[in-house]
Amino acid sequence: MIVNDNRTRSELSKFRNEYRVAVYLRLSKEDESIGQSISIENQRNILIQYILSQGWTCYQVYIDDGYSGLRFDRPGFLRLLGDIESKKINLVITKDLSRLGRDYIVTGYYLERYFPEKNIRYIALSDGIDTSAPGSVSDIGPFKSLLNDMYAKDISMKIRFVFDEKRKRGQFIGAFAPYGYLKDPDNKNKLIVDPYASAIVKRMYNLYINDNSMGAIAKILNEENIPSPIAYKETFCNYKNKRTDRRLWNQGMVKNVFTNPTYLGHMAQKRSEKINYKTKKMKSYKQSEWIIVENTHEPIIEQEQYNLVQKLIDKKTVLYGRKSGAKHLLNGLVYCKECGSKLTYKQVNGKHKMNCMTYLRHGKNYCCSHYIDEETLDSFIVEELRKISLKALPNDFYKQFGSLEKKEKADMYSVELVQLEKRRMEIQTFMKKLYEDKVNKIITNDTFITLINDYIKEKENVNTRYEQMKKLQQVLNSNNQDSDNYEKVLTDIIQFQVPDKTILTQLIERIEIDKERNVFIHYNFKNPLPEE
Repeated sequence: MIVNDNRTRSELSKFRNEYRVAVYLRLSKEDESIGQSISIENQRNILIQYILSQGWTCYQVYIDDGYSGLRFDRPGFLRLLGDIESKKINLVITKDLSRLGRDYIVTGYYLERYFPEKNIRYIALSDGIDTSAPGSVSDIGPFKSLLNDMYAKDISMKIRFVFDEKRKRGQFIGAFAPYGYLKDPDNKNKLIVDPYASAIVKRMYNLYINDNSMGAIAKILNEENIPSPIAYKETFCNYKNKRTDRRLWNQGMVKNVFTNPTYLGHMAQKRSEKINYKTKKMKSYKQSEWIIVENTHEPIIEQEQYNLVQKLIDKKTVLYGRKSGAKHLLNGLVYCKECGSKLTYKQVNGKHKMNCMTYLRHGKNYCCSHYIDEETLDSFIVEELRKISLKALPNDFYKQFGSLEKKEKADMYSVELVQLEKRRMEIQTFMKKLYEDKVNKIITNDTFITLINDYIKEKENVNTRYEQMKKLQQVLNSNNQDSDNYEKVLTDIIQFQVPDKTILTQLIERIEIDKERNVFIHYNFKNPLPEE
């Protein structure tokens, strides 16, 4: 199409030699489905032919292939703007206005403000838009921009619908598989287990159940140089992240692993989504709004283990470590009876005491002091449970409690022992392979020494953990008791000098402390003892 120009021949001849033309070509992935008519090569041929027919000079061709018209941070477009600022060009031409952009507001800004202020003539060839022709832009430009914007919105809605339909069928549509899984090479919409990362996921669950906080788990993984999900993707996938702080594990990454039903073998998607088609900002959905399809792939975590971790998270039992390495036994279970806030720990005269968070943060106008000695409260709670045990067990009271919701410790120890043994064998294989690579001169001697030392250190850690788990397993086996109900739990409390945090979390719903330091224990079962 030839754009009409009402200027005289002498005026046209004068300007023809002065124009340095920028040809801008764009094609999005959505446009590719429409066909050859707007392909990059087709756009180039049409525009170059038009430029030659006008006797103009093509300064450069700028291309953005595979970029949405809603984005204006496209590489080719940014180079175009840079050359405009450097006054290297004075005419920009596209096949149509939608190639420039599909956002009504931003496209209008370039069309009506930026180009005129920079003395840039703009032509959208097939739309008949030419900023040098009076009325060309004001008559049709805004209308075309609005139509392009509406088109982009329509395409976005259709894409979201297609994605949701795939999600509902249990097809994975993410660019990268969740940590612990890989995309099936034969079916990109299916997940398969990643042997390395899945072992890390299992270990994380075991660490949390065995009284390690999310922060402590992140620290352990970082100290052992285990790549975070971001770093892992950068190593093995075509993925880049500019934020350097994302290279290391943090509490948020750990929690994401603990709250993702995908590890149960259920496809959990649409956990977050872009707010709309014009922005990159994301909004998170509640778990009740996720699209979850059950039994779509091999699970990494068992249901009982997952349920226990969710229960611990719901109680927010963050385990703050002391210098001695001990844990706060009742953290996350103790509340202020007056205002309902949790009690937190504070060191007073060398001892840990608990007090109302509202009082500590806002003062006596909002609540009152509830200082209570941690050791005193711990001892009181454990003694109360021992009294219940003595009362309950002889009378077969445990049957009223029902079965435990958690996988028994002995079973979990066995699972971790199997994993540790498997890792020992893997390390041995890797060390052997490293030696062979060194002999065959595939790797240098320095590389060999560095890698072999890392594996030796990991092997020592695995062996130490293995021996610890064996001892714990022996202690549990020596009890020779039924582990399918609360009788096992209560008996453990009597036998253990240091009660287990996981057991207490399941026995106790909450503990309340009033301003007189009276203690009210709310159990997850019916208390057989008379209330005092």
